[in-house]
Amino acid sequence: TGIRRKRIMAVFELVFLGTGAADWPLRPGADVRYDVNGVIRRTSSLLINGKYLIDPAPESWFFAKKVLKLDLSGLKGIFLTHSHKDHFTNKALDSFLGEAKGKVGFYCHEGTIPWLKLTQEEQERMNIHPLKIGKRVKAGDMTILPLGANHEVSRTQETALHYIFSREGKSFFYGCDGAWFLAQTWSVLQKQKLDVMILEATVGNMRANYRIASHNTLPMVELLVASIEECGILKEDGRVVLSHMARELHSPEEEYGNMIAAYDGMKLEI
Repeated sequence: TGIRRKRIMAVFELVFLGTGAADWPLRPGADVRYDVNGVIRRTSSLLINGKYLIDPAPESWFFAKKVLKLDLSGLKGIFLTHSHKDHFTNKALDSFLGEAKGKVGFYCHEGTIPWLKLTQEEQERMNIHPLKIGKRVKAGDMTILPLGANHEVSRTQETALHYIFSREGKSFFYGCDGAWFLAQTWSVLQKQKLDVMILEATVGNMRANYRIASHNTLPMVELLVASIEECGILKEDGRVVLSHMARELHSPEEEYGNMIAAYDGMKLEI
């Protein structure tokens, strides 16, 4: 007795700045944009250790700064999954860049850059890192592996990306947007031992839906998770988290089994 146990620090501290798909309002009305009780979802975005952002989505800066009141001055890097307007706007990018004390690393698929229409000022405030699928990069003390996503990005030459972030023996997968894994991505995943997999679940509990070539339904997710477990991709105590959930395609009665349905403002430690 009398011995104080030292709290084990998390390797990753994740804050979900948005967990919705594109049919959620890109600019929620003033009456709900301060909501933290799950009334609304903002389009998908994630903050890692307070320093790295996945997707400068339309409402992500406002939610982080004005609602959650997070300190964003330590922002070091921004990772983009793809250029769809529910995941990237120049206004949100500028807002995050305005918080950072120094230059910010910007990571995206090599084919994405010409389509972002970055201003000269934006380019001067960033160090741009074009990514190749399957080629690891370093950001601070993290290693990041970009993987191809099964998601159509029409009228551009880019490939949408999933990411695996690794640090100090821990790793997590972020897969928003994308349906069934591409064969090459699945081959890489089978070599992983992940602590957390964040999977998109745009479509609810529907057996049939036209979106299945670019987005997951809940039955698809259940099939994917069964194979993920069968192949040992998740560690024994690994967790599956659902995000990127559409407003019009889910019902309040849905059950998620052992999977965690993320919500805006949710914090997850790994």
